Amino acid sequence: MKKLIVFTLVCVLLISCGKKSLTQKDDDIQYKGDTILVKANSPALKQLTIETTKFQNHIGEFKTVGTVRPVAGKLAEIAPPFSGRIAKSSIHLGQKVSAGSTIFELSSSDFYDAAKAYFAAQSANELAKKNFNRQKDLAGNGVASQKDLEQALSDAIIANQELEQAKATLKIFNIEASSLQMGQPLKVTTPISGEVVKYNITIGSYVKEDSEPLAIVADLSMVWVAALVKEKYFGVIKPGDRVEIFSDAHPEKTIWGTIYNIGEMLDEASRSLEVIIECNNADKELKLGMFTKVHFLNSPSNAIILPSTAIMKSEDNDFVLVETKEGVFIRRHVEVETINQDSVNIISGLSEGERVIVKGGIILN
Repeated sequence: MKKLIVFTLVCVLLISCGKKSLTQKDDDIQYKGDTILVKANSPALKQLTIETTKFQNHIGEFKTVGTVRPVAGKLAEIAPPFSGRIAKSSIHLGQKVSAGSTIFELSSSDFYDAAKAYFAAQSANELAKKNFNRQKDLAGNGVASQKDLEQALSDAIIANQELEQAKATLKIFNIEASSLQMGQPLKVTTPISGEVVKYNITIGSYVKEDSEPLAIVADLSMVWVAALVKEKYFGVIKPGDRVEIFSDAHPEKTIWGTIYNIGEMLDEASRSLEVIIECNNADKELKLGMFTKVHFLNSPSNAIILPSTAIMKSEDNDFVLVETKEGVFIRRHVEVETINQDSVNIISGLSEGERVIVKGGIILN
């Protein structure tokens, strides 16, 4: 029973002390809208660190990781457009090729049918043209009827359309109708110039039209590095900024790149944007699929820089506490951008020469 009484008395004393402390704090600090008044003898003042704002040169920077990719349109996967048998290969791994060069030749019944359809359409078109010209001459001499002439014209138009369709079908497979010969194998070509970086062609083997690419041609003199940039760093980067790239293969060597594109779609899970950096890869040190370290550096600028601890958040805005005179502080809304983990750049809301709480402001907030 004695222990219970002692415990109760201790609790009462602690609560009384706590109330006294809270009352003391309320007496020391007063709030009037966005203005905070602190008594000169308040212990809270000793816990505040205040700095005077000034302009200084800075380079916004941060680091992330990236993945090497081919430049769009600079990599071509060469797959068979028809099922058939490989008749000939015209390349080898590592070979340089020009756009339009033959990669391999394919003997295919489907291709022969497409060629046959083209030659049939070509022949039908020529006959329809001749028939129309004949009917036009006859009608001019009063021998043929207007109906026969109109029918010949309709047949000629349809025949020409069918020929154009046959040409378009061949064009899909990069085949020029003018060079087509009946019975010849299909010559599969590359649409771009570059180097053969993958080769999986076996002469005599049978391949299907939905098979994996038999060869890959790529121009890797320039490559892209795709990096994910966190939302808080968006203000630091802009197209055209130079970027440092480092690889594990050559960690001591800096490869310079330029920001080519900043994505517009935010990944909601990671709160990141994809940023594409274009790099000169004449030395071939960056390989497709390689992971890299990416060091973003923006252009030097004159700005007011504050520790990130100076920034406090309300429901909708960032703000700082500005000392207007001793013991008087005002909440000031500011627009900021993150420079690094410890510092922010004040875009608007502060001028040079103002005194701002950079540490301990949470006590007054």
